[in-house]
Amino acid sequence: MKKIDLHGKNYEESEIIVSTFIENNLNNLPIKIITGNSINMKRIVIKSVKNYNLSCNYQNHHNLGALIITNKY
Repeated sequence: MKKIDLHGKNYEESEIIVSTFIENNLNNLPIKIITGNSINMKRIVIKSVKNYNLSCNYQNHHNLGALIITNKY
């Protein structure tokens, strides 16, 4: 599974990085985006996911700092 880590990125550049990463991997889903615990960073990812009509969930209930992006079923 391809992944990116947004640690150390600001919100503005993260919007571009996330959108580009999703777009470049639409045929390689699922993908993983590591946000850390930042609520604002998670919002950025969720917004991009919705723009591409995809779905996302936390990696698991122990790791709320990573989102897995998949197709909507």
